[in-house]
This record gives sequence, structure tokens and C-alpha cells, in this order.
Amino acid sequence: MNLAVIGAAGGVGRRVAAQAAASGHQVRALVRTPEQAAQLEALGTQPVLGDLTGNWTAVLDGADAVVWAAGAGASGNFQAIDGDALIAVTDELARRAAMGGPRRVVVVSSMGVDRPEQMPPFLTAVLRVKAISDAHVQASGLEWTVIRPGGLTDAPGTSRVSAGMPAPRGMIARDDVAAVVLACLNEPRSVRRTFEVVAGDTPVAQVVAAL
Repeated sequence: MNLAVIGAAGGVGRRVAAQAAASGHQVRALVRTPEQAAQLEALGTQPVLGDLTGNWTAVLDGADAVVWAAGAGASGNFQAIDGDALIAVTDELARRAAMGGPRRVVVVSSMGVDRPEQMPPFLTAVLRVKAISDAHVQASGLEWTVIRPGGLTDAPGTSRVSAGMPAPRGMIARDDVAAVVLACLNEPRSVRRTFEVVAGDTPVAQVVAAL
């Protein structure tokens, strides 16, 4: 599969790119700097320099599927990245799909998008922005999956998770979020599904197959 990873320099995106390349996929990875490009190239991917607030469309060229793993993070620029950029990527994919381009997109979002008032207050702003862009993806007509992980950690992955809508509040390793993304790309039953995911006891493939 030719896979475009947007947000490939981030914690989840880098792991998606690395796991996908290790599995034999051809990966085009959107990065902002030459230093990030060198890091992603070392993981076996083809880096594409670009910026979600500027020129980024080249990363989609030749893709069979797209993974969105970008986020504003500590920059706090939620509207531009988590909101406007995801909407723009979705619209560009829909435009290309109408001409025979890729229809498959997996979006890594956040737990609590549908209930920000129940989440920690510091997440309220970004969750409200994500609610709008997630809904845009869900209404796009694309073959989408929206994954909403709990709190992210850098602990080693276990390849075992728990999913639901909603799922119990909890944490999950970034390694395991990446594994869920790749499993969804290979599982037709994940198309047009939105679910939350945290660490658990069930193998990733089994969880995704049961969506």
C-alpha cells in the first residue's frame, strides 16, 4: 500500500510511519524541517517537506490511503492545525476521490471529542475544535475511520487494547495507537466507524475486527 502520513514527525505519526514501513508499505511522510526529514528517512519512509498552514498537497500524490496524525500540541494553534488543516485535507481528498484518487483516510483524534465538558478543562478548547473537523470528515463521503485514543504515553506497546464508544477513560501507548491505525487500514469493517481506544487486554486485530 502507498500510504501518506500527515503529522509524521509527531509521537503517533512517527510510529505509524515506522510500523507501516516495517510492514512493507511505501510511506510518504509529511514533515516540516530537514532534520525531521532525515529522521523519517532513517525509518524507511520517503519524507515530503511541507507545512499544514501552507504547501502540503504533494504528500498525497500516489497515495492509496491517508493517515492524519497531526495536532497542534504545545503550540496551542488548535484552530489552524486540528481544525482548519484537517478540513482542508479532507476537502482535497474528496476532490481527488471524485477523479479516482484515494478515498481511504484514518484520522487520529482524541477521546472526549463528543463530551468535552467531562474532560480535563485544559482540553476543552482543542476538543471543541476537533469536534467540528471530525464531523467534517464523517460527512465527507470518504472511506473514513476516526480513532479517539485516551491519554498518550511513550511506554512500550503491548498490542492489546480496549475500544468502545465511549471507552472507559484511560491511557494508551503511542505504539498501540499506531498499531490500531494500521489494523484499521487492513480491516474493511472499520470504514465509517468512530471509536475510542485505551490500553486493554484484547489483541489489536481482534478489537478492530469486532468494530
